Amino acid sequence: MVQGPIRMLYVAGPDFTGYELEALWDDAAFDSKHWHQFKRIAVVTESTWLRAAIAMFRPLFPSEIRWFKLAELAGAKEWIVRIEKESG
Repeated sequence: MVQGPIRMLYVAGPDFTGYELEALWDDAAFDSKHWHQFKRIAVVTESTWLRAAIAMFRPLFPSEIRWFKLAELAGAKEWIVRIEKESG
């Protein structure tokens, strides 16, 4: 059972060429169940088509999304766990 906000680190390395149908289905099923629990998503990739695809759907995501290059993996990890102070 997933509780609390989800912070996802998604790394697509240099060998990434695309998704297998079963993996895509599994990800979609998880995402649909926990859509509003996502707090932050860090996408680490050099893939321009993956960045473009995510940018196209970005307005539909209820969470913060940031892209990082593979060389910035450490920075992506830091960002994903950083807790921002609540204003107010």
